[in-house]
Amino acid sequence: MTRRKPRHARTESWPNSEGSAPKPRHMAPQSLDDIREAEQEAEVRRQAESRARAEARRQEEALRQEEARRQAEARARSEAKRQAEALCREEAQRQGEARRQEEARLEGKREDRPIRLRPHPRKGDRFAELRYIVRSPMFAYASAAALLTIFLFALTVPIDTHDPALDAAGNEVSDVKPHPENDEYVEPYEVDHELEGTSAEAVKASNAYGKITQAIDEFEDNDQAISFAMRDLTTGNSLSYDADRIQYPASSIKAPYVCSVYEELIENGETSLEEVTPLATETIIESSDDAYSDLTDKYGSEPFRTWLESAGVEPLGYESYEDMLRWHYPHINTNQLLLMWLHMYDYLQAKTEPSNQLADLLERREVSAMRNELGTDIRTWSKMGWFDVVGDFESEPATVEGGVVFSKEGTYVVAVMTTAPADISSLQPVFNALARAHFDMI
Repeated sequence: MTRRKPRHARTESWPNSEGSAPKPRHMAPQSLDDIREAEQEAEVRRQAESRARAEARRQEEALRQEEARRQAEARARSEAKRQAEALCREEAQRQGEARRQEEARLEGKREDRPIRLRPHPRKGDRFAELRYIVRSPMFAYASAAALLTIFLFALTVPIDTHDPALDAAGNEVSDVKPHPENDEYVEPYEVDHELEGTSAEAVKASNAYGKITQAIDEFEDNDQAISFAMRDLTTGNSLSYDADRIQYPASSIKAPYVCSVYEELIENGETSLEEVTPLATETIIESSDDAYSDLTDKYGSEPFRTWLESAGVEPLGYESYEDMLRWHYPHINTNQLLLMWLHMYDYLQAKTEPSNQLADLLERREVSAMRNELGTDIRTWSKMGWFDVVGDFESEPATVEGGVVFSKEGTYVVAVMTTAPADISSLQPVFNALARAHFDMI
């Protein structure tokens, strides 16, 4: 019988995958230097991993702090807007209540006026009868009416103090237009304000120029900027001042965005009027920031971009429409706001159910310097925006309003932008002066 070799003495083995002999099962013990080097390498790896974890924790904490700061600023901005809107609504309610009280007081005076009955004279007393007739209210009214008729007739009689110019048919020609009621002359300021537009020279030669310069200087004397633009829809005549200046529009931009949703989505059947109405009502009438954010989050910027392109509004100051519409309140100038309202007017005249509803919302807005100044007897559509800087915000203060005025002289579109900090009443003299200027534009 053949004797087997001991296990440790075997020399044959199977080749590994590379065709070489496998490594021995037992390695020779490492030296002390190798062990120390391995421990140092392991320690270096642990320290590197520890530093990486610490850096990751630091970055995560920085991100959390930045997010907390951003949320705090957003809450502060929202609270500031809410407070400003509350103040404006309170002021509008106060003014409305004051007007109602004054009307009630005047009505009460008329109702409380005692009716004095005069005794009828004795029959046959001619002098007493004549005195009764003269002292009667009917005689007073008839006398007043007769005097008024004579006065008006006297006004219609021409006074020839010069030789009038005649046209080819022999009729008198006059280039003097009658002035509006309660027209008061205001001396223009010494500073020559550069008005632009087709009616600039005509307005500078009229009484309206003094009112316009006075309104402009009220802002500029307080280191506040003002710009305006207006256009008569019948003649196409225009007037503007510093209308290329770009600024923060505040909530005045909400009306064009809502109009884009109505015109581009509702009219094309992509959404329903019933779905948009609640948010649109809060956005236009109450100027709700939350409702406006819900609208923009739901419908995005694409309908607004299409609408702006059709209105001829370019993304001035931005690289593209995408860059401009990344913001809910993109900075614009007064000419752009005027173009938006001209486009809105065209849509609101379509007389469809959605356009009629939007026109009604714009007429019933709660806050409007335009309506406060021109009164409710003149129909107006508008949307106002206001912002008072609270804290460290990038946006500047603003008081802005754009809209349409249906005056008895003709319809015109107007936009006014200022850097006054949420001062609603500051725009009223401006709309007064521009209403007077419109009379000289037509």
